[in-house]
Amino acid sequence: MRHHDYRQRVINGLILAAAVTLPGCDNLLEVELPGATTADALDDPGFATLLTTSVQGEFECAYSSFVWGTSHLGGEIIGGFVEAGGAEWLQRNVTPASSDYVGSGCGGTGVYAPMATARALADDVIGRLEAWTDQDVGGRSELLAKAYLYAGFNYVIFGDAMCSAAFDNGPEVEPPGMFELAKNRFTEAVSLANDAEIRNAAYVGLARANLSLGDNSGALSAAEQVSPGFRYDVTRSSANNSRRNIIYLNNNQNRRISMDPHYWDVTWMGEVDPRVAVVNTGGKTTDGVTDLWLQTKYSSDSSPYRLASYVEAQLIIAEVTGGQRAVDIINELHAAAGIPAFEGGSEAEIRDQVIEERRREFFLEGKRFGDLRRYGGFADWTKGTHPFTPITYGGNECMPLPNVERFNNPSLSG
Repeated sequence: MRHHDYRQRVINGLILAAAVTLPGCDNLLEVELPGATTADALDDPGFATLLTTSVQGEFECAYSSFVWGTSHLGGEIIGGFVEAGGAEWLQRNVTPASSDYVGSGCGGTGVYAPMATARALADDVIGRLEAWTDQDVGGRSELLAKAYLYAGFNYVIFGDAMCSAAFDNGPEVEPPGMFELAKNRFTEAVSLANDAEIRNAAYVGLARANLSLGDNSGALSAAEQVSPGFRYDVTRSSANNSRRNIIYLNNNQNRRISMDPHYWDVTWMGEVDPRVAVVNTGGKTTDGVTDLWLQTKYSSDSSPYRLASYVEAQLIIAEVTGGQRAVDIINELHAAAGIPAFEGGSEAEIRDQVIEERRREFFLEGKRFGDLRRYGGFADWTKGTHPFTPITYGGNECMPLPNVERFNNPSLSG
C-alpha cells in the first residue's frame, strides 16, 4: 500500500464523519459532514478545525498501537494467547511480510498501518493549513502548531520503532533522518504556539528528537524550557475499540497478555517501586500456561498514556548533565514515588541509573523499545525464550519496512 493511499483512506473517512475524543472530554465529539461533500471540498478552509482535530485522533490511535507493539518487542509484556492473530508480537518476531503488523488498523493489533495513516494525515493537513491564510481560518497559527506537534511525534515514533522508512513515495530514510523530520516539526510548533500545553509538549518532543540525534546541547536547551508539573496525554475512551487503552484491554480485561518477569517485584533498596505497578493473580492467561501478572498503572480502558511531561524533560537533563544535578533529579523522582534516595556514584553509575529510572518511570508508556535501541541491552531484556512456552523469541531490534511499501514505492523498487 502506497503512503498516499494511507492519506486518502483517512481523507475518505473524513468525508463521511469524524469522531475523536478531545482532552478533557468524556463523550465523543461527532461532526457530520454534508452528504454531498467530495474530497476536493476538504480544501475548503471551513474544515480546518475538523482536519486538525482528526490529526490528533489518528495519532492517538497510532500511539496506542505503537505502545502495544513496542511493549512486546521492548520486553515489558509477554503474550499469553493461542489465536493466530498477533502471533508476531507473541513471538517478538516481526518481519516485512507480517500481515498483522503491517495491515491491521485501529482497534486491532497492527502497528504499521495506523502509524503510516497518522503520519500521512498530519503532513497533509499541515500543507492545507499552510496554503490557507489567517483571513481564511481563524486561529490558523494555533491549528498549525497543533498539527506540527502531532506530526513531530509521528516522526519520533517512526524513529524509535523503524529500521528504516519511506515517506510519500520518497527514498528510504534511516532513523536519524526521521528524528530530523521530527525536529523540524517540533521547531515549527514551538514558534507558532501561544497555547502553553502545545508549546511545552513541543519542547519535550524537541528535546527527545535532539537527544536521539546526539545533539546534547539542543536537548538540554529544549528540556529546560518545560514547565514544572507539565504533562500531556494521549487520551483513551471506552467508546469503541480503537479508543480503548490496549494494554488494559488485553491484560486486565481479556487476559491475553501478562507482564514480563523483568517487571515482577521491582524494588529499590528492598522497597517496592510503585512506578512498576504489577500484581500476581495466581491465575493463568488465556493460553492456560502463562502466569497472569496484571499491571495496575492503568485503572481502566479509558486511562490515558503519558506522551510528554516535565518528568521526561528532567530525565533528559539528568542524562545530558550527569553529576549532582542528575542525582538531585533522580531523588526528586524517588521522593515522589516514596522510595529511598539514590546515593550517587561515578558518572557511569549515574548514567546507568538514569537509564534505569527511565525503565521504571515510563513503564508501558511506549518509550522502552526506543531506549533499548539508544542504550543497548536487547540481549539481556528481550531475547531468549518465552518463560512459560517453548517459543523462542525472534528478538527484533527494530521494525522492518514492510514489503508492501518497498514493492509499491518506485523510489525503492526501481
